[in-house]
Amino acid sequence: MSYSSFPQIPCITLLSPDNTGMYFNIDRVSYNIEMNKTAIIDIDNTLWQFCDAFYKELRNINPNFPPPENWTDWDIWEGHCTEQDFYNAVNAIHQNQDSPKFQPYPEARGFLAELKQNNYHITIASHRSAEYMGQTVRWLKRHGLVYDEIHLSHHKTDLFNNSTDVVVDDAPKVLEKAVESGALATGLLFPWNSAFRDNGFRLYSSLNQILDCILKR
Repeated sequence: MSYSSFPQIPCITLLSPDNTGMYFNIDRVSYNIEMNKTAIIDIDNTLWQFCDAFYKELRNINPNFPPPENWTDWDIWEGHCTEQDFYNAVNAIHQNQDSPKFQPYPEARGFLAELKQNNYHITIASHRSAEYMGQTVRWLKRHGLVYDEIHLSHHKTDLFNNSTDVVVDDAPKVLEKAVESGALATGLLFPWNSAFRDNGFRLYSSLNQILDCILKR
């Protein structure tokens, strides 16, 4: 939408130190602020069930690897595989993110579309190597998952600041950082985050419940 499409409304004049008139339209500024609400959205275990695919990879390493319902901390590889094997399994999935077998949650498309419709600027932020950008972008586009920006790195919390409105993630440490920044922090409930649910963030069983929480804030 261009400024020319706005209705004609009164302006006020502010004076700079050299008395040069600077025209400032309050209603337009309010509109732009509304349009710039920010939402930072994770991918794994937020837009799709990463843990199920991950479990299959881990069982290729160790058939006795415990299932996701027993993953109650972040050091789940200890006693079952090496840390390197663990991260190799993560990378194997991200390298093939655009595989047809990796489907998003049924409500993921509508979740993101509704955020856009409600004037959120969506940054997809995933804890993965930037070398998998192509696969990630293709996956998002294939499934109609809308976004404005994409950020792949191992330091997604660097994106958080006092202008961040919403963070949706499954990692407790990420959600705690979001709370510290003043954002609404929320995500899907899993065994590895349930013990932290009283740390200022909100956990739900579906993206539709998360969406309802966001839109009611």
